[in-house]
Amino acid sequence: MTQRTRTRETEDDLSDILGDSESGEQAGQGESFRSRTKRKAVNFFSPRYFLLATVALTISMFVGGFIPFVETIGGLVGLFAAAFVLGGLTSESRTLETATGGLVAAGLTLLLGNLTLLAAGGTTVAAVGLGAGFLIAGLGAHFGNDLRDGLTRDL
Repeated sequence: MTQRTRTRETEDDLSDILGDSESGEQAGQGESFRSRTKRKAVNFFSPRYFLLATVALTISMFVGGFIPFVETIGGLVGLFAAAFVLGGLTSESRTLETATGGLVAAGLTLLLGNLTLLAAGGTTVAAVGLGAGFLIAGLGAHFGNDLRDGLTRDL
């Protein structure tokens, strides 16, 4: 008797995870398992937003890198500013996509700007640069999202 109850609880847990309210009954009526999985995956990580964030953050890092006397820091400031704006403009929290886009932007900037350094074995410098890009873009998106949320919330 307890085995049957455990099986039913496991089925209920599985149906909650998959999004079925009536476990097997809804699968025939509504959307298929594949389309539900695809929709949930896109809600978790949006490839379109990732591509937009990557392009915007790469451009901002290149532009920030042209500031005289502070090329590297200027690129990171540009990266943070663009991530902050992206976080403030989007209605949903897309911190993961923005942070990953920052990682790619930092990688492209590092690759194109310091090709001789990387060829000479600067993997530690590359790892620190990629980590900094991920962290700074993620923080910028989070702070921008937090500001937008604070400004639009009712008191």
